Amino acid sequence: MSLELIYSLIFILVILQSIAGVGVLVIGTPIFLTLDYNIIEVMNLLLPISIFTSLLNYLYLKSNKKIFKISLDKEIKRSFAYIFFPGIILGLYLTNKFFLYLNFKILVSIIIFISIFVKWKYDKIINDLPLHFKKFILILISVIHGLTNSGGTLLTIFFTSFHKNKKNQSRYSITFYYLILASIQYFAFLYIFRDQIKFILSYEIFLLVLISAFTGNLIVKYVNQNLFKNLIQLLAFGSAIILLLNN
Repeated sequence: MSLELIYSLIFILVILQSIAGVGVLVIGTPIFLTLDYNIIEVMNLLLPISIFTSLLNYLYLKSNKKIFKISLDKEIKRSFAYIFFPGIILGLYLTNKFFLYLNFKILVSIIIFISIFVKWKYDKIINDLPLHFKKFILILISVIHGLTNSGGTLLTIFFTSFHKNKKNQSRYSITFYYLILASIQYFAFLYIFRDQIKFILSYEIFLLVLISAFTGNLIVKYVNQNLFKNLIQLLAFGSAIILLLNN
């Protein structure tokens, strides 16, 4: 695969993540699996890109929180560490344990299809769930994310429903918790798969991410509420179809 094509994909994925809060892993994972990267290679390439993208977007949103009138839910924020950490570790342990036995193309596709179904069927009731059940959902998301790199679809569904599809409020929550989720995942990944990792990122990629994130935050101003609500689900659905056809 040519370097130009990889850079082009990263540019598009970072723009999507800057608009919707997720994208680099949610869309990038099925695309790179289709291109015959294995799940460990995909995590190695995309996780640091996703973290850097989320960090840039979080800093942008936080610096404009008064303008956008956005905030983080205090109860969930207070407990996010013990919610995400064990789930991510369990998910990565399962990846390491069953790496040779699982078909990750099919597994990622199934997770995406289930996520879209949940969004369609239960969108309006998620916000009314009791807090302990919301925490359980976030633990489940973290396990799925550690195992498949595709928990972002479910995270998007959870917070867009939680915030009743308000664009900037949803973006702020998704970006912050996705940053935490991916960071925990990456550091655990570096430890668990330390013998299989080759560092392949360069300063050119991080410069590309910087430009792409800036572009995405310009574009998002012109994305209306309905398009924001459905964007990642539509793209993820297309990626899952491609994965299944390529299996």
